[in-house]
This record gives sequence, structure tokens and C-alpha cells, in this order.
Amino acid sequence: MKINFPGIKFVIACTISFIFATSAAQAQNKGVIPFTGLKFFCEGIGTTTIDVKIDGNQLLSNRIPLDRELEIVMYHPTGFVADQNKNIFAGAEVIVLSPKGEILLNDPNVLLKNNAKSFNAVDLKKLSIKFGIGANLMKGNFSGLLKIRLYDTKSKNQIRMEVPVTFAKTGEKLQVSKTVRSIKSGNGVNAFISGLKARDMVIKVDTSIKVAPRMAYTSMDISRIEGSSLSGIFQGKENFWVFDNDLNELKITDILLKQVKGAMENNTIDYTLKIPYRLKNNPAKLYTVRFRWESQDKSQVIDVVVTI
Repeated sequence: MKINFPGIKFVIACTISFIFATSAAQAQNKGVIPFTGLKFFCEGIGTTTIDVKIDGNQLLSNRIPLDRELEIVMYHPTGFVADQNKNIFAGAEVIVLSPKGEILLNDPNVLLKNNAKSFNAVDLKKLSIKFGIGANLMKGNFSGLLKIRLYDTKSKNQIRMEVPVTFAKTGEKLQVSKTVRSIKSGNGVNAFISGLKARDMVIKVDTSIKVAPRMAYTSMDISRIEGSSLSGIFQGKENFWVFDNDLNELKITDILLKQVKGAMENNTIDYTLKIPYRLKNNPAKLYTVRFRWESQDKSQVIDVVVTI
């Protein structure tokens, strides 16, 4: 579906897709999505996976275009209250806030046109919300906070999502990919890679590092990366974020540590990260740690989210 954006008016268009499914499950109650850093909070409505796409391609960063269609896809959503005919009704609220907290956009139900129709809960596999953000509404702001709330119109069940975004310039090349691979890893880890290959990944807690003896580290050991080089990994940009159990971001002043090893005969890389995330004497709490590496030209990305 193509959307045209008039110069003086904001247009928002949405679709909701329901495809046959044999099962549906809620993966976790809250979390952070790799690539965009989108946070989600399941409050009665759950989903197994959330994707953020542009033109059908996976968005690899939180930099989004204006006057173009953005798509939030939720797979196997659950928690809607069905009527006696097993039909359900959904709504989706979209809000954009300025860096100062001003409301730049507030649409209480972008799925309003679908509310006249019913959808069979048994057949629900994928729910897709498509919308555009008009440049004329952003009032010269270069960034903002995008908030999306999918809700059941027949109950109080909902899922909230939010992501800080920056706005791309007209014609700017976006970080998107048709092919995103997961990195084999353990439970509680969402590890994805684009433009590269990796064999697997091992996550553990490391309290033995003497550089910052008060801190515990999340150790990420990514094995046999293909498609880059020692210099390529070193020249790339690294970032990490730490969140508490309520997904509030924590300020970590200690630095990330790393070790990069390469095998000349087959040009594979072993990449080990040590990310400070909590005090050693505070082991009882759960934390979410996100690490991101991208190549100098931004065509290759590694993005990992782990709850530890």
C-alpha cells in the first residue's frame, strides 16, 4: 500500500493483517528490541516477536524517515478478549513527543477504520501497524520519542512500545536490510547480525576483571565472524546500554573492554566484549544489557540484547 503525504497535511494510514496460525504465546512481559532499541511493556497483550520495518526491510537503527511509511509488526499477539463468535477488535495509539516533552503528534486510534470489522482470534498470526510521520508536524525538531500503544477495545489489555528516534534527512540512505540473521546463543539472549555471519555466541557474568574491581561485567564472546577483518572490527563503532528491571536506563561510567582475534588463513574473527553493568555486591536484581557494533560505513551491524 502506497501512501502519499501532502505538503500541508499529515496523513496516517494503517493496516491490520490476520493470517492463519496454529499457536500463539507471550515470550516475555517487557524487553528491548535489537537494532532500534524499542522498549515494549506487555500489559495483558503479549507477542512473540516485534519487528520494525520500512518498505518490507528490517530497520537497523532508530533513525527513521519522515513522510514515509513505518511498520511495526507483532507476531502471534495474544490477550485480546473475543466475543461469542471468537471475533476481536484492536486499536493503536501513536504519539510523538519532542525532546522537551511537547506533543507533536497524537492519534488515539490509527486502526479506527478497522473497528467496524471483526477478526477471528483463532486465525491471528501477525498484526501490522503502518503509519507515517509528517515532516510539517515535527516543527524543526531533529529527534523525538515515538510511543505506540496497541490495545483491545473490549478490555483494558494493551502493549506499550516506545523508542527514542532521530529523523533522517530527505533522500538520506537508511540503515535497512532484507537479510537479518540471528546468532546462536542461550536463553534470555536476542542476538542479531546483518551484513556478516557468526557461528555462535556465549554469554556469562565476569567478576574477575581487575580494571574496575567494584563492577561485574557481561561477557559476550562472539565466535567466527565472517565478512569483516581485524581492522574492520576495530574501526567500527561500539555502544552499550544498561537498563534496570523496569527498563530505566542506568548511567554506567566504566568503559567497555574488548578483545579481537583473527585467523589469517580463513579470515574469521573472534570478538569478546566485557560490558560493565552492575556492582559486584548487587547480584539479586535483573538487568538488561544491550550492545551494538556497526561498521564504519554502517552497512554491517551486530546488535545484542541480554537479560542477565
